[in-house]
Amino acid sequence: MSEDLSLEQIKQCLNRDCELVLFKKTDSTNEQALLKVKQGCILPLVCFTEEQTQGRGRRGKVWVSPPGSNIYMSLAWKFEMPVNSLGCLSLAMGVAVARVLKNLGLQQVGLKWPNDVLVDGKKIAGILIETSQITDKTTTAIIGIGLNFNLPKGSSDLIAQPWTDIVSSMGMEFQPGRNKIAALLLQECMSICDSLVQVRQDLMLEYQQYDICRQQAVNIYLDDGRLMQGVVAGFEENGEIRILVDDEERLFNSADISLRKASNVNN
Repeated sequence: MSEDLSLEQIKQCLNRDCELVLFKKTDSTNEQALLKVKQGCILPLVCFTEEQTQGRGRRGKVWVSPPGSNIYMSLAWKFEMPVNSLGCLSLAMGVAVARVLKNLGLQQVGLKWPNDVLVDGKKIAGILIETSQITDKTTTAIIGIGLNFNLPKGSSDLIAQPWTDIVSSMGMEFQPGRNKIAALLLQECMSICDSLVQVRQDLMLEYQQYDICRQQAVNIYLDDGRLMQGVVAGFEENGEIRILVDDEERLFNSADISLRKASNVNN
């Protein structure tokens, strides 16, 4: 059984102030963070929960969120940037998660555009970015992260792709508890948010080190139902992916397509 989350223990590991909220059970940490932003909360704000009843991923997919097992976190952060400059945020947060996992000692950490984090080719975390209070010069982003810590076997039957968690990857006797990992994850995310404008190019280069699809054949699923095939060529600073399709390099936005490696339709 995983330890209960404790805001006191998480705060002790942070090197900056941040408003923390912990729910025993809620619909979605992203929904709660969005609500608190609309209510005028102090930022940055982070919502944790032990269980989500309506956890969600990108493009309306369900994020399986059993109680007391994983880390469900949403960080609300105000960026001094227009929303069209934040296309790389999901990729940047992928780098944050990858750094934490690598520092824990996990090997074969990979990132799959735009929001999946994998270990040994199996999904261990996902990222969902939503926005609120957009102006010409500022954007408040809600950064939702679900990280599998010790996923119950019964819950895993609901996941339609290969998965793993920290306990399975490291062994129970070698890994720190959920509070320590939650704090490390939050700290890394805030550090990147603090310096996103200055380090955006470096983050995109670091992303490429983890990218499992670079120069790989992929299936491209468009919103209108069409299926295309191509080879991933790289990424733009705005988070768009460059794919070589029929000898022509094309740009795609994460809002318009889903991507799977051609050799493994479950990814």
